[in-house]
Amino acid sequence: MNTSRIYFTALVLFFAQATIAQDCNLQKTTDDFSGMPKLSSGFIDLQGIDLSIDATGKEIDYFFVIHNPATNCIGTESEAILVFEGGKSKITMRNTGGDNCNGYFHCVMKGGQYTPANVQKLATKKVIAITFSDRNDKKTTISLTQKQQDQLLKLSDCIAKEAKTLAK
Repeated sequence: MNTSRIYFTALVLFFAQATIAQDCNLQKTTDDFSGMPKLSSGFIDLQGIDLSIDATGKEIDYFFVIHNPATNCIGTESEAILVFEGGKSKITMRNTGGDNCNGYFHCVMKGGQYTPANVQKLATKKVIAITFSDRNDKKTTISLTQKQQDQLLKLSDCIAKEAKTLAK
C-alpha cells in the first residue's frame, strides 16, 4: 500500500512538472553568430511595441522594437524604465544595441549559471508600464494590460529558468 502511494505521488509530481515545462513555449534554435544553442520567446506585442527575449549560455537579451516614428532613433544613452505593480518599484535598462533609427532597443545582460538581477525581478514581479527614451530624450510610454503583464512575467520566468540549462 505504501509503495502504491509513492508511485502515485511520483506520477502526480511528474505530470505537474511536465505541465509547467510545457507552459514556457520557448523556441530552441542555434545562434547565428556563435553556433551555440539559443532560446527565444519569439515576438510578443506590448501595446504596439514588440518584444523578444533571447538567451544563450552567456547572455540574455530583451529586444524591443519601438514602432513610434517620433521616438525610434535609439542611441547608447537611450533607456527603458520599467515600473512594477504598485508603482513604487522600477528598474532602468540601458540600450546595449548601438545607435539606430529603426526603433531597435536591446538590453543584453550577462547570463550563465546565475540569473541577472533585472531578469530575476522581471520573473517575479509584474511590469505595469514601460517608458522608453530615444537618443534625443523623446519618450514613448506604454501601460500594459493584465494579460500582457502576465505574459511578460511568465516569459521572463521561463527564460530565467531555462537559460541556466544552456550555460556550460
